Amino acid sequence: MSAGNREGLTDPNTVLLCPTDEVLSTGSPVLVVIRGERLGARLDISGGPLVIGRSSESDFRIAARSVSRTHCRVSQQGQSVWVEDLGSTNRTFVNDEVIDRRQLRDGDQLRVGKTVLKFLGPDNPEAHYLAEMHESSIRDSLTGMYNRAHAMQVLEEEFRRSQRLADARLVLAIIDIDWFKQINDEIGHLAGDAVLVHLARVLGKALRAGDTLARIGGEEFALIMPDTSLQEAHQACDRLRQRVADESFLTDCGKRLEVTISIGLAEATPQMTEFRELLGEADSHLYDAKTAGRNSVRSRAA
Repeated sequence: MSAGNREGLTDPNTVLLCPTDEVLSTGSPVLVVIRGERLGARLDISGGPLVIGRSSESDFRIAARSVSRTHCRVSQQGQSVWVEDLGSTNRTFVNDEVIDRRQLRDGDQLRVGKTVLKFLGPDNPEAHYLAEMHESSIRDSLTGMYNRAHAMQVLEEEFRRSQRLADARLVLAIIDIDWFKQINDEIGHLAGDAVLVHLARVLGKALRAGDTLARIGGEEFALIMPDTSLQEAHQACDRLRQRVADESFLTDCGKRLEVTISIGLAEATPQMTEFRELLGEADSHLYDAKTAGRNSVRSRAA
């Protein structure tokens, strides 16, 4: 059919694509978890060899007893991607076949313990769909921030890194909106939602490179700050507290509110054995900030 005839049969609202238009490339091969632990997680292989295992020193940790401490290694060699078993107890499988070493092809399924990862080449359009699905699953629907599940995963990974590397530091801040229940009760939940969305924008603008911000409860947020000392984090959070206090919040009904936040800080120490201890200490210092009159930052240093 000629271009002219095709044009005549096409709905005027339809956009015609040029035959040379290309499907967007992901830019690099990836592994995506499609079953088991850490569902939806993506591993970019282009950055160097990745060790998958149960150990905290693994590049991609799967905390399951069916997975060996160092189970397998995935690496890119030229344009090819290879997977190599590292002497695992339960072996490594590609498309349900036991392997010692094998080149991965687009669509191959890599099984490590009970976790299955799908290999997607750089031009596989499914990678875009899975990326969007994963991004949607880790975002809070109201504020667009990361959600609690993602925050806990990032916190655990950063905590393991801080314990593994002598010079790595980690601070966690728990942020809570002061008198938020009063806003909901006296003005309404729509006003409360408007405050949450506005606060998310304010916090997001102040975010430093490398930090992770998430909504982890109704009016509670977590700020994960790697490679940061407690003193630096305290100063940064106090600036953030002041920025929020200076902001004018507008509700859905046009009412202006003054909003303040309280922040509890905790720094990872060698004596801690799991990330929940860090979370518990930050929560404890948040309570200190609340009992001290709110609109304040508290840590073991202050």
